[in-house]
Amino acid sequence: MMVEMFKETVGSDELPHKPLSLRACMVVEQAIVRAWQWMLEKPHADFDLKTAEENGITHRLHETLFDVVFKNELVDGFNKEVFTVGTRGAELRNFDGSKRDLKPDLLVGFVHRPSVAYPSQDWLFIECKPVDSEHTVGSHYCDKGLIRFVRGDYAWAMQSAMMVGYAREGYSLVPKLSEALASHRKEPIPTSFGPESCPCTRATPFAEQTAISKHQRTFSYIENNLPSGVIIIRHLWLKRG
Repeated sequence: MMVEMFKETVGSDELPHKPLSLRACMVVEQAIVRAWQWMLEKPHADFDLKTAEENGITHRLHETLFDVVFKNELVDGFNKEVFTVGTRGAELRNFDGSKRDLKPDLLVGFVHRPSVAYPSQDWLFIECKPVDSEHTVGSHYCDKGLIRFVRGDYAWAMQSAMMVGYAREGYSLVPKLSEALASHRKEPIPTSFGPESCPCTRATPFAEQTAISKHQRTFSYIENNLPSGVIIIRHLWLKRG
C-alpha cells in the first residue's frame, strides 16, 4: 500500500519531469530530521556537530540518513521499496552542459517513477547550508545555495527541490529567509510565492516547520527553447544549537 502511494502516472520524455509527490517529499524530510536527531543524541566519537564545518556535517548527515535511518527503516515509508540511495558528490551537468562537474549535496532517488527525459537528473536534489553569523541567509544560503536551483545548475529537469539549513540558535527561517529574498541581490532570485509554512508539517525539538517558496527560473530548455517555469523549494531548517 505504501508503494502504491508513491507511484506516478506513466509519463513521457517531457521537460520538466513529472512532479514528485508531496507525500514523498515529506517522508524524506522526516527521515532527515530523524537522522539529525540521531546525530545529536548519539554523536560519533570523532565528530563534533558544534564545531564541524559544512562538508563534514553534510557527509555525516548523508551517512546517517542512509546507513542508519534508511537501513533500519526508522521512518515509515523511507525504505528500499520506495527510495534508492543517492551517492554524495556525484558529478552532474547543468541545464545546457556548460558545467559538467556540479556536485549537489544530497540526492534521493525513487523506485517507482515514470519514463523521463533524463533519468540521470531525476532525483530529489537537496542543497545544505549552515546558517549562522558567519554564514548569513542572504550571502550564503541564498547566493551559494538557493540560486543554483534558479539558474539551472541543480534540479533543472525537476519541478521541485529542497534546501536544508543547519541553523544556529537565534536564526529562524521566519523571518530570516523572507528578509533575505526581499533584499537587493547581485543575482536576483525571482520569488512568486512565500516562503510560507507548509501546513502539512510541524516543528519538532530538532527542526523548524518546513516552509515553501516558489521561484521563476531564469533559463530555457535547450531541447525545445521553452522556459523552464517555476520551481518549488521546500526549506527544512535543522536546529544546530
